Amino acid sequence: MSAPMKNISGMRIKNLRLNKKMTREYLAESLDVSTRFLADVEAGKVGISVATLTRLCMVLNTSADYLLGLADLSAEDQERLAIRKKLDGIDKEKLPYIHTILDAFMEAIL
Repeated sequence: MSAPMKNISGMRIKNLRLNKKMTREYLAESLDVSTRFLADVEAGKVGISVATLTRLCMVLNTSADYLLGLADLSAEDQERLAIRKKLDGIDKEKLPYIHTILDAFMEAIL
């Protein structure tokens, strides 16, 4: 992994971790790596194995393309964009129904 790619990957890993309100310790434990190693990854000092990349993608719910700097949006952002595009196509008169459904869904899962 080249130095610029390590920096991009490290920044994206750290940003996703923080956005998900995960501690470095929690993520390191989830990946079965040391906290020091994860700190070095986030700082762009070291690269990661394919196995660790795969686990990172699962834990952070994102794609390898995003973590490697090959895609501009994380998997979650891509999903949000897809949902937004679908909602944009809905007749404005039906939006109150969508709000009611979403409210009920959120209440059910929380």
